[in-house]
Amino acid sequence: MAWAETSDTKVQDQPPKGFFVNLTLAQGYKESVDSYQTERFKPVNPGTTFKSDIEAVYMVFDLLPRENPANVIGQLFLAKSEGGADEKFMYEEAAYLTTAQESGFLVFPRPKGGWVPGEYKVKIHLGEKVTEASQIGTLRFKIVP
Repeated sequence: MAWAETSDTKVQDQPPKGFFVNLTLAQGYKESVDSYQTERFKPVNPGTTFKSDIEAVYMVFDLLPRENPANVIGQLFLAKSEGGADEKFMYEEAAYLTTAQESGFLVFPRPKGGWVPGEYKVKIHLGEKVTEASQIGTLRFKIVP
């Protein structure tokens, strides 16, 4: 049984598969309308390393078509700071997408004291609230001075 738990933990620690068509961290987003008049969000300056003076980090995504609305929750953690402290919860953001919406974004604003240089991670959950079973993956990024 211990092996199965380890395997689940590994899956949760990777970028999610199967639910998202595109999933990108970026410095911003722009809106566009596709040929079906559907609103789409496109990442601006995508990356996995950002300077500490950015206003926010955006998680911009496109979802696969689905029959039910989706609630996407992102939890931002400071994974490792330059001081080497353990994982620290910082912020939670959610987006509710109707079945007609296939594109969305989450915003993780600069913390009050500024971005601390180090490694960050966004734990991605599906559902109304965060539970042990709701996490579908993790994205990582770095903040540099």
